[in-house]
Amino acid sequence: MFKLIFSKTYDNYNFIKYNIKPVVEDYFCVNNNVFCIADGVTRDSINGENIIYPTTLEEIENWIKIYPNPSGAYEAAQIIAENFVDYLIKEKDITEKTLFNIVKKVNNKVWKINEDREINYIENDLYCAVATGGIILENYLICFSIGDCHIKVLNERYEQIFETENNHSNFEKYEKEVLTKYNFDWTNPKDRILVRTAFRNNPIIKDKAFGVLSGEKAAMEFVKIYKVDLKEAKYICAYSDGCEPNFEDVSKIKSTITNPQAIQNSGKEKTLIVYERIN
Repeated sequence: MFKLIFSKTYDNYNFIKYNIKPVVEDYFCVNNNVFCIADGVTRDSINGENIIYPTTLEEIENWIKIYPNPSGAYEAAQIIAENFVDYLIKEKDITEKTLFNIVKKVNNKVWKINEDREINYIENDLYCAVATGGIILENYLICFSIGDCHIKVLNERYEQIFETENNHSNFEKYEKEVLTKYNFDWTNPKDRILVRTAFRNNPIIKDKAFGVLSGEKAAMEFVKIYKVDLKEAKYICAYSDGCEPNFEDVSKIKSTITNPQAIQNSGKEKTLIVYERIN
């Protein structure tokens, strides 16, 4: 049997340092053995300019002025996490197919907030989020992931037994190895439009593309479903990409699980959920 021992979203550390509340775009939902984390995809500014994470007080104050608030990315994340958990706790017979169909229903819910908007892929881009979630049953975990939200299953020595696939890494590799040769520049609006129209949720070039839950039907091509044997498992961890540095090796993983509050002391916005076997 697994018990929830930690679940929290932390704000970007730079905002905490100056006691300024950022616009939150992570959202999680937990109901006993069912959980979901969604991370809203960062928006452009209200003027259609590229946003970078600020570090100085001046940058933070300017960021607050120009970043969409409330953020549609947060709305998408909330829809995903809440509806996934709500749908799943009502199911009696949980299979991989059940889970896939639930994610499909959740994705359709996201479309409801996008379908009547005029999308130009800059300041008015699709509201969307990456996500992961699942249900812990007696001997196994059934879960899904899309994008760079993660689930890791660990043994009692904090060694990895299982990890969900980060399908955003395919695009990151292609960007580094190919696009940069053609003067690709994320700050250029034309290049951001290129990524959002040609590489996001494009199953035709799946080995170079990445997926997000935007409501688009093609998003489901990027959803991965897993059934994980838990016989050797001691911990089940779900987290958004802000926690990636905390799960790079066994030492960092052990430190994070034994003292999760410490992850607040650095980095950007992040969400962490941890379950532990208690028998």
